[in-house]
Amino acid sequence: MGHRKQSAPRRGSLAFLPRGRARRLVPRVKFWPDYKGEPRPLGFLAYKAGVTSVYYVDTTPNSPTQGTEVQKLATILSAPPVIVAGIVLYKDEGGKLVELTKIWSKNIPPEINRKVVGLKPNEDEKLKRIDELRKEVSEVRLIIASQPKLVRLPKKKPDILEVKVGGDDVQKCLDYALSKLGKELLPSEVFREGEFVDVIAVTTGLGFQGVVKRYGVKILPRKSRKTKRGVGAIGPWKPPYVMYTIPRSGQMGFHRRTEFNKRVLKLESDGVKLTPKSGFHKFGILRSNAIVLEGSVPGTPKRPIVLRVAARPPAHQEPPRITLIQV
Repeated sequence: MGHRKQSAPRRGSLAFLPRGRARRLVPRVKFWPDYKGEPRPLGFLAYKAGVTSVYYVDTTPNSPTQGTEVQKLATILSAPPVIVAGIVLYKDEGGKLVELTKIWSKNIPPEINRKVVGLKPNEDEKLKRIDELRKEVSEVRLIIASQPKLVRLPKKKPDILEVKVGGDDVQKCLDYALSKLGKELLPSEVFREGEFVDVIAVTTGLGFQGVVKRYGVKILPRKSRKTKRGVGAIGPWKPPYVMYTIPRSGQMGFHRRTEFNKRVLKLESDGVKLTPKSGFHKFGILRSNAIVLEGSVPGTPKRPIVLRVAARPPAHQEPPRITLIQV
């Protein structure tokens, strides 16, 4: 084997599988955490605007920088109010959620009809049957629709997402959902400053790439046969096929990814205060509500970002004492 060891670590982490293209820009949330407390939505839909630097006093317990001012990268999201276009009621059948009924509001804007073909508001007739279905309901979800015109996006069709309503009592969650049907939902009604959230988004697409860029495979010597930017061997004789663990060329980027525990540093009702003089790169001026998240967020500017209540949050969730947001 020459200078090569008898064994070497594998190329690329299997934790990032699958590496295929995402099916949709607005990712489907596959898991909603258990939430105890007053009814509230467990998710929200926002759009990535840009990044900036935030200076705040670190309040993390047992941190080496506790009590001192630190500088951190922060991502600013455009989070205009979303419209609660409908409600979906589910019942539990043997551990599987089955849809009971779907209620569409009669006050939804006409833009939603561009997205949902054949949509007919049925609020009046469905509300008459709510009392009959109350005993069977095990989970309540809101159908929220974004308002691209408030973000100044170059599209008219809104993005639609199902968001679970969390709480101690399912009946209270149902009453809360009915009270929000056809109305706007603000990000301040879902999250609070200092809370940790999970970010679900589609990463930046990089197209079709080889194994050197995709997996970090070492470039072979100059005198190697056939190729240098490839894998030296794609597997043994047995089994007589190429295993999925072997680095291969293919799609890089545009993957659905979930990043845990991004802290909400600030909820701002006027995004102009957070916008640089020249505007955000490839986004422009932020004129809607804004959310400042600590750290980076997957995707490109103007890409939809799904925020979810943290599935495994840390113990400390104190609002930070922000001293400066660089604009």
